[in-house]
Amino acid sequence: MNFLSKWNPIIGGIFLGFFALLLQFYGIPLEISEGLRNFGNWTSYSGFIVWGILGGAFISSCFSQEFGIKIPPKFEIFKALLAGILMGIGSSFALGDNIGGFYIATANLSASGLTMFAGLITGTLLGLKYLIWETEKFPSKGGINIHIKKLGPIIGMVALFIIFGKIFSLFLKENERNLILGKVLLFSTIAGVVIQRSKLCMAKALREPFISGETLISISFILSLFLTTAGIFSFKLLKIQDPYFYILPTFVLGSFIGGILFGLGMILADSCALSSLWKLGEGQIKLLVVIIFFGLSNWGLRCYLDKINIWEKGYLGERVYLPEYLTYLGSFIFIMSILFIWFLFIYWNKKTKKFVIKI
Repeated sequence: MNFLSKWNPIIGGIFLGFFALLLQFYGIPLEISEGLRNFGNWTSYSGFIVWGILGGAFISSCFSQEFGIKIPPKFEIFKALLAGILMGIGSSFALGDNIGGFYIATANLSASGLTMFAGLITGTLLGLKYLIWETEKFPSKGGINIHIKKLGPIIGMVALFIIFGKIFSLFLKENERNLILGKVLLFSTIAGVVIQRSKLCMAKALREPFISGETLISISFILSLFLTTAGIFSFKLLKIQDPYFYILPTFVLGSFIGGILFGLGMILADSCALSSLWKLGEGQIKLLVVIIFFGLSNWGLRCYLDKINIWEKGYLGERVYLPEYLTYLGSFIFIMSILFIWFLFIYWNKKTKKFVIKI
């Protein structure tokens, strides 16, 4: 496998599934927005997930000579600010971003994951409508790229030593939490490398079937979610893990509205929560703006929603654990059926171009 060439997204999708299962085994959900809220907390699992993915992506982009300071035009900066706010608000309402609120929630057999999926598709379509208008009225021009290809591998090696030095220091401490933090940082750093090389992005997975008919990244996420759901289904069925772990109280309203807002933000950002990290690791300043406003708006709104006890009051929904209504096998078949329908749709649309929007 050539490190200087782009990897097949299927590799990234499969690894994402195993990465999510490793974290779940330790009782840690893969959640980016939670990590952004705890970015400066050096005892937070979610914060270490973000640091690890970002660090791994930075190391990977340096070694592959893709790192460079990429400054976008002013209008893209404005879009990044708005995208970050929408993603922050959406992930607050849904109690998770596209990974935590949809991918992980669905894999945990929470009905809120499926309604967020519907919201994400709706938001994506609204965002594409906007992009058509923007392309006609405000074609984006300009931007500055500062490449450091020759220095990249050297900088990457320094970053690698720093991260692995932190991992070893955590392993050396005789404390169970520090040991788990070290494993989380190690897993997340490897994930950052694999995801950056495979260019995995859920925004692209939801968008491309409607603008180019491309299905490869969509299929990689379908496969990834299948693996993660099958694994977590086994954890819960065999009582390895609490069946009610990560069942979010956002069905139907919070997850659907949150999905719409987050989906629209993803299109404006041209990135999902996960790809925002690896693109920032490549030096894309637009994603730095997205992540800053994503984190701040999520932190502010979540503090307010938690303060008024909105989850206990049920204004944004309730916890719905699918096996209580469909049995374990029925829940698994139901989720797999939705994934299969999505696969059939994007495959059919690729052939017919029936729902392809020209931008």
